[in-house]
Amino acid sequence: MKQRFFGFVVLAIGIAAPLCTAPTGVAGQEAKAGTSAKATPHMPDGHPDLNGMWYRRLPPVPPVQRIGQSIILNNRAPRDPNAPPPATAYNAGMPKYKPELVAKVRELNENQIYADPAYSCGAPGVPRIGPPHRIIQTAREVVILYDDMAGSFFRYIPIDGRPHRKGIEASPNGDSVGHWEGDALVIDVTNFTEETWLADNGLFHSADLHVTERLRRQGDALSWEVTVDDPTVLVEPWNMTPRTVKLMTDTEIEEAAPCQERDLANATDLTHHSNTR
Repeated sequence: MKQRFFGFVVLAIGIAAPLCTAPTGVAGQEAKAGTSAKATPHMPDGHPDLNGMWYRRLPPVPPVQRIGQSIILNNRAPRDPNAPPPATAYNAGMPKYKPELVAKVRELNENQIYADPAYSCGAPGVPRIGPPHRIIQTAREVVILYDDMAGSFFRYIPIDGRPHRKGIEASPNGDSVGHWEGDALVIDVTNFTEETWLADNGLFHSADLHVTERLRRQGDALSWEVTVDDPTVLVEPWNMTPRTVKLMTDTEIEEAAPCQERDLANATDLTHHSNTR
């Protein structure tokens, strides 16, 4: 059975293959706060060299704890069905939705195991897919490769002054163009489909989503900062918590195996983990 499944859904005992989810950080692969003491390499054009393997999402092996007649992953007890879902739209560090849309966020959060595209092998989209896994950089363009739980994905990002393309279909990863601001590569992303989420807990977006990413390399550390703007659903832009990943010199990206969802039919209730991605 494929290891790239999503969930933390409560399953009845006797199911041979419980759902799995991606760890929020792979040991030894995501850097702590701070920067590397090593010198930052530069390309011939003088810009920081972002080439390399920065992050790899490994198949998780979560502990299993049996409670009563259910299997609970990661030792999390089932959510109290009588307790109201968290008001994630107004929690610190989370996007602030327009008041009339908070009920929709709560409804999607409550029904996440069925409503979230990530639980049925849907493309995670930007920014939910996270920081770059593998970067290929030239003076004219940057390509970002992902070995994700939902499959292999790539993003092509011209950095030679070209504008956004016109007349192309919207996609989960949108259309990206980049430029340099000092030592930071700024990536502007538009033209998204509406099917993806920004993160867990029902954080949906509209087709007006606009994402700005900033990549900065210092030594062997790469920081990823993201601002999400969606005036259709959000009260104000959302500045995501920055993440820093470290250069991986002992591994290279691999093609992801096909993602096949086989477990949602076995769910016994709506209990779900609060951090699929």
